[in-house]
Amino acid sequence: MKVSVISPVLNEVEFIGYSIMAAAPYVSEFVYALDEKSSDGTRELLEYIQNKHLHERLRVLRHSTFHPHNMAAYNEAFNRCIRESSGDAVLFLHPDMIMTQGPTDPFPDGLAYWTTITSYAGDLETVISSGRCNQWKNLHQKKFGLHYFGSYGSQNEDFYHSDITGRSYKHFGTEFSKYPFRVADSGIRINHYCENKDYARRLEKMKLCLKTLYPEMKDDRVEELAIQHPRVTLEASSTIFGEFAFEKSKEPIPDVFNRYKKEFSLFHKGALVNV
Repeated sequence: MKVSVISPVLNEVEFIGYSIMAAAPYVSEFVYALDEKSSDGTRELLEYIQNKHLHERLRVLRHSTFHPHNMAAYNEAFNRCIRESSGDAVLFLHPDMIMTQGPTDPFPDGLAYWTTITSYAGDLETVISSGRCNQWKNLHQKKFGLHYFGSYGSQNEDFYHSDITGRSYKHFGTEFSKYPFRVADSGIRINHYCENKDYARRLEKMKLCLKTLYPEMKDDRVEELAIQHPRVTLEASSTIFGEFAFEKSKEPIPDVFNRYKKEFSLFHKGALVNV
């Protein structure tokens, strides 16, 4: 089965190059909807990887601005990637996700597949050992009306097969047996460096999520809660947000970071330098 990696992208220069090169041995192509406002060097890095490493296997769609709270624009970024991908299935691999193990060959029977996720915070060696799920349904065959639906951080944000689910947008998380189609283990393992951005970006991301979940909440209350969230403070806690714990990883840092650091770090902050 040919797999296309897809994702909307805005200012992801820190990890996207490593994400691509780690997954490249296991997938057929990468299709990214690059927000026209991206300005941190992501555009230049993608062009570099395209020209030097992947050529036609990396496609960068010049995309109009999408905002997480503009659901139509946000969904269109995903659905354009689905439409323009050539694989039999699409894998939503966020640009800060590093594949450490490829898919089972051959793929097990299923319409959708889950991956095993290890989440990191603060650096490449600290895992979120409690507070984040370790399985994610993010690989779907392009059948039965596959499309993306939901606002950023909303409880129903997911991929749906409309020929099966109709206009019902119910997300069951990791309760895979509740979906009206088979969800199987892809065999893929991923390190998600979800909280390795700087404080300002972690805070902004959390504010967006809380505003999605509680649209009537006043902005000052949203900020107050976001500042306290363990995914922002990176401190262990047991609060209204649930129990969060952090510990040093027992796994080695993926080699892809050492292999490409010299090349890719030159593109940070838009400072393109000849390599």
